Amino acid sequence: MLDPIDQQIISLLSANGRASFASIGAEVGLSPHGTADRVRRLRRDGVILGFTTKIDLGSVGRSFDALIDVRLLPSTDPDEFERRVAKLPAVRELAFLTGRFDYQLRVACRDSDDLDRTVRAIRRDAGAASTETRLVMRAASFERELDELGAEPG
Repeated sequence: MLDPIDQQIISLLSANGRASFASIGAEVGLSPHGTADRVRRLRRDGVILGFTTKIDLGSVGRSFDALIDVRLLPSTDPDEFERRVAKLPAVRELAFLTGRFDYQLRVACRDSDDLDRTVRAIRRDAGAASTETRLVMRAASFERELDELGAEPG
């Protein structure tokens, strides 16, 4: 169970994963060493999974954003499908689903030709029986403070 200081540390790291232990410690009332110990424990316990950098995909030439729903062939092994699509340069996210489709992939392509090559590779090389592709017109993500995650709606 996380105590209030752990929750504050997680909130601060969520807002700025590059924050120093000294600055986090000053916010939560711990020494830099005490803060580092807590962060190491949170990582060891699997609460903090890692630190990432957010990249504007458009600035690196991958602004063609799409979602691809995938239904696998009956003979396709799901683990093998996941390994194969993970190697495709455009694939950014993979979700195993319930319902009509088996997976949803989020891809960031260079253009419509790149999307076409990606879909063809999913069908030809990864074992998809069918796909349905939707272009993303606009997207937003919402970073939440840790205490907001458990809040009741309304």
